[in-house]
Amino acid sequence: MLTEHISDEEHNMSKLLKQIAVGSAVFGLATVVGTTVSQADGKDTKDLKTIKVGINSPSKTDDGVWKRVKANGKKNGIDIKLVTFTDFNQPNQALQDGQIDANAFQHYAFLKDWNQHHHADLQAVGQTVSGPGRLYSDKHKSIKDIPDGGTIAIANDPTNEARALFLLQSAGLIKLKSGVENPTAKDVVSSPKHLKIKELAADQTLASLKSVDAAVISATFVEAAGRNPESAIYVWNVDNKHTHQYINIIASSKAKENKWYTKALVKSYQADNVANYINKTSHGTEVPAWKGAPQPKLKTAEQK
Repeated sequence: MLTEHISDEEHNMSKLLKQIAVGSAVFGLATVVGTTVSQADGKDTKDLKTIKVGINSPSKTDDGVWKRVKANGKKNGIDIKLVTFTDFNQPNQALQDGQIDANAFQHYAFLKDWNQHHHADLQAVGQTVSGPGRLYSDKHKSIKDIPDGGTIAIANDPTNEARALFLLQSAGLIKLKSGVENPTAKDVVSSPKHLKIKELAADQTLASLKSVDAAVISATFVEAAGRNPESAIYVWNVDNKHTHQYINIIASSKAKENKWYTKALVKSYQADNVANYINKTSHGTEVPAWKGAPQPKLKTAEQK
């Protein structure tokens, strides 16, 4: 009887230990799951996919933009690490070589030209901003005041020269040869005011305002000089067939263009908080370019 009694106790104890073990295992699993969910909700950096994004030396506005994009990225599952380059060739080469996952510094036209010259196949995966072209003058308050035989300064590099000429045509100051995608000064076929086109290095266009009637000046130099963009005497509409190729983009390699983290990067940039910041701080030198983005009201000197 004693032996049987001990066996029953051992049997009951065994059942109890199994119940405790199972309960502990369930509790442990719940703890692990709870921890995982908590980390996911908090978006710990160790749970995020790190992606490297190449940019050029950022302006004060760019710093604010990327601060917001990076914050958005953590909500979208990515940890964005910015890699700064000092010239316009390095970011694409680094992307081509796999040193970075994406870049954001160029427009469609630049990427197309780079791909052609480097036998590459980098892809535009999302739009960022567009810089409305602007014509400035220290001598005239309106394009109507530019005299017959006047001189207009434009940048002499292929991309900026073409943009400037399209702007002047849009303003009614010149007419270009039909069908030319990237015009040069040689493609000007007429000018109602018989204007002279002066081609200069892009960084000299602002200084040229002392000697010319007007100049098409890049937003980069306008911002650096602290000049008010609204002092422009003409603004080129950013929504037309010629300006599309000058919309800035996010680019990736062909292999990564459809990866979830590439799409997450685009989503993180194309957010209302980013667009609103650009509109508030860039004073119209840059405009959010993606579909559905909030837009600023652009003004020129003539509209004040």
